Amino acid sequence: MNFINKNSIVNFFHLINESKIDYILIRNISNELPDFLEEGKDIDLLINNKDQEKVHFFLQKNRFKKIPHPHRNNVFLYGVNKFNFYKNTDKVILDLNYQLACRSTDAGQWIPLDQIIQQSAWRNKQFISINKDFGYWALSFEDEFITLITRSVFDKNEFNQPYVKRIQELYQLININDVALKLELIFFKFTPYLLDLIAQDKYDVIINDYLTFKEY
Repeated sequence: MNFINKNSIVNFFHLINESKIDYILIRNISNELPDFLEEGKDIDLLINNKDQEKVHFFLQKNRFKKIPHPHRNNVFLYGVNKFNFYKNTDKVILDLNYQLACRSTDAGQWIPLDQIIQQSAWRNKQFISINKDFGYWALSFEDEFITLITRSVFDKNEFNQPYVKRIQELYQLININDVALKLELIFFKFTPYLLDLIAQDKYDVIINDYLTFKEY
């Protein structure tokens, strides 16, 4: 297993932090950044719409080239901008998102999460400092919790172990009432059942129970 050079990742985040571009690292599962990012895996960044042009020139200036995105031919609905892939000579791959989005349950189109969640992502973002050399802007614990659940259900169609471990960690750090209000914007009346299953660590039945839920 080959890992991306740590110094390349540290340097990139130093540069983007200095650039004042409004960004959020969407997830850092298993704390793989900066030391243990496997070659071929990308770094998921949420970029504020107002900085789309700015980030493009920033990446060009810092030796990143735009490359075809694997989802470029997917359908994007309700104002979701297509994702962009950038790669540099150190094999660092960036996956730029401009909204928090997930796949729909019908034909897999990309749709945005509710505007309240989009606004919360920027309003409540937090700076995570790993050490004196490496830090990044991240989602709040509550918004990260929501996005991991949403991605597991709609995009991955499974709760894999690294995601479960992080969701369990976040469950101890969040205000469950505030989270429930946001989850209701996605899962509606299934929300209390969802949170109950998470509380009981019954991740293996969540997706099936959600897809077969009839109490709307």
